[in-house]
Formats: sequence, structure tokens, C-alpha cells
Amino acid sequence: MWDSFYLLGLLVKGLVISCFCYIYIRLLSKIYSLFENIYRDYKKLLVMKKLIIILLLQLFGWGHSQYVEVLEKGNLDNLSPRKFMIPLQQQENYKSAFVGRYKAYYPNTYLGHLFTAIADKAKSSGANAYHIVSFKEGDHQNESELVIDTYYIQDSDIRHQSTLIEKNRIYIIGEPILNGGNTSKFKVNGEKREVTDNTFAAITLKENEEVKIVKGGITGMTVWAKWKPEQFNKFYSFSGIGIDGVGFGTNGVGVGINTGRIYPVDPDLGYFLIQVLKESK
Repeated sequence: MWDSFYLLGLLVKGLVISCFCYIYIRLLSKIYSLFENIYRDYKKLLVMKKLIIILLLQLFGWGHSQYVEVLEKGNLDNLSPRKFMIPLQQQENYKSAFVGRYKAYYPNTYLGHLFTAIADKAKSSGANAYHIVSFKEGDHQNESELVIDTYYIQDSDIRHQSTLIEKNRIYIIGEPILNGGNTSKFKVNGEKREVTDNTFAAITLKENEEVKIVKGGITGMTVWAKWKPEQFNKFYSFSGIGIDGVGFGTNGVGVGINTGRIYPVDPDLGYFLIQVLKESK
């Protein structure tokens, strides 16, 4: 009889302990989920903060045409607005296609913002190609400055120029911050990489190769890129600078993306940035 009570006591004790463990595990799970949601919301808040800052810079810093000057105007008139500007090589052969020379300037300003300001104005005037004349990065006391020549070239010339443009590379553009020095970390096929502010990291796609780019942990974002013949470069950032728009080489790129903290960069801006920024070491 006493054995029966003893066994019953052990059974009750085991049930109590099991219930306590179940409740404890459930509680830990709830706490983990709570902190995970808080962390996720915090990361979203940081991303939104960056986007707001960039949008405000573009809205208020570049809403004034006085920071973009036309230094020289060509003889082409009544051109229709264009949707892209291709980087032009062998520009000395296209003097008759000259639209105008533009200069953009502003203190301590990212060169990408200068290019966007010129491109918006030049494309509305009918330009669809450009050549960089000069550029310099400024600081709080000195102006950043960009001078480019713009052109209107025919479809046959666009096809020819497209054969001269670099293909099948992925570029990760660093934060648009001058003299920042901070790095953003990511992985390429599991290998750790990083890109410094105001620089770029390059990834070459090999024939028949597929690349996986990951930013963040479990809740991070992933981009897959696969090699294709004559595929234009693809550009990404972690800050939202130059969020994807209509640009040269937009079509025909086999890249799948989960939208979030990896943002596609407009190809026009991307091809410009790799000409003026340095590669991260």
C-alpha cells in the first residue's frame, strides 16, 4: 500500500515538474519571440531612418536648380526626354551628338547625388549618353564637384556602346557617406565580405555560376545572381541610395531578390559610381 502511495507521489511530482517545464519553455519562447520582434522592428526603424535622410537630402538638397549649371550647350534642339544615360566611350567620335556640358556642386556631397542631379536635367533635355570630364569630393568647407558632357546617340550607337560595357558583375555600393570609414558586412556564398562607406565591393559572375548574397542573419535578406550571356552588371546597396528605377540595362538580368535591406540601385547611377569610387580592400 505504501509503495502505491510512493509511486503515486512520484507520478504527481513528475507531472508537476513536466507542467512547470512546459510552462517555462513556452514562456521562454514567448520572450524570445517578443525580443525578436523588437529587434526586427528596430532594424526596420534604422532602415527607414536612412531612407528618410536620403530622401530629405534629395528633396531639399537637390530641389534647387542653382546647384546644376549648363557650362556649354550643343546644337541639338527639340529632343524628346530620355529614360537612361549610358556611359559613352570613344566620345571624340560623337562631337555632332553633343547635347551639353553640365556642372553640379554642393558642399560635402556624395558624388552619386551630383550625378543624379545632372542626369535628371540632362535626360529631360534629350541626352542618353555621358562622359565624365572631371570630379572631386569635398568636405564641410569645400564643395564636391562633378562635370560631365552629355550626348544624344542613335539606337545603332547604343547597341555598339553596349558591347563595350562591362558585363556579368555584381557591385555592392557602400554607404553614401564621405569620410565615414565604417564598414557594412555581408556574405557571398557563405564567405564573409565587407564594403566601406563611399566605396564598392565587386563580385564577378563566372560562366554557369550562381551566387548567393546575404545581408544579416536569420531575418536578413538574400539576393541570388546567375551568370547569363551579355548580362549587364547589377548594383545593390544596403542604404537605399539610388533605389531601382528605369535605367540602361534594366532588362534581361536574371537576379531574384527578396526586398528589404538589400536595395537594387539604378543601373545608370551604378555604372557611374564604379567609375568614380574606389574598390573596398
